Amino acid sequence: MSLQSLDRTQWSYAEALAHVQNVTVARRATEAAKAPPKPRPAQDHWNPPQDPKIAWKAEAENELLVALRDGDLIAQGRYTEERPNGWGYGNSSGFGLHSGYHTSIRPEQWREGKYFSDRLTARDWEFIDIRMPRFLVKAIWPDYVPEVVRPAEGADAVPYTTPYLELMQAAIAKFGITPETQGKKECLVDWFLEQRIEGEPVSNKLADAMATLIRLPSAQRGGSKRVAGPDLRQTG
Repeated sequence: MSLQSLDRTQWSYAEALAHVQNVTVARRATEAAKAPPKPRPAQDHWNPPQDPKIAWKAEAENELLVALRDGDLIAQGRYTEERPNGWGYGNSSGFGLHSGYHTSIRPEQWREGKYFSDRLTARDWEFIDIRMPRFLVKAIWPDYVPEVVRPAEGADAVPYTTPYLELMQAAIAKFGITPETQGKKECLVDWFLEQRIEGEPVSNKLADAMATLIRLPSAQRGGSKRVAGPDLRQTG
């Protein structure tokens, strides 16, 4: 990569956090889908289980702050040591007169300060308008692409079949054949005889064989079971 093609786009802290959260949530959701289901504990109706995305997003924010505190991710901000507004109150830190230029935020400053309301504030200084290189954020948290399960080497992507099997499956679907409803073999034979396979008509022998194969063995016997009764034959 040359300097001319380097991605110099700067992300705000909020933009970087949104990206890290999206990546983390997508990854965790995929992992959760693959994991065996856990028994759901009985919950009171007034205390429903927490949406797992809340914990995943908190995990993402912690990862982003750790990267900044360890120096793996470099950020910049507008610095000040001035307190024209005193010690502040509520969401106001009291700091003001921030520099018009961005300077680097050192890892120890991330460890010393507290990030809140788009400000990194310590006792004696503050950074606002924090930004960081997009390419660095994406280098640590690349866009998540779910893993695609590929067939084993040498295996066909499409299961092997034949025109005969496809015709038999079509008959099963057309006649609604199930273990309980087997249909009449004669009707199946007649239907097979009306079909063609690769332009050739289906022979009587093949039609009879396919009609037999798509029905259960118990349905092939036909007839009703004999019921035992008294022997009415006369004996001499």
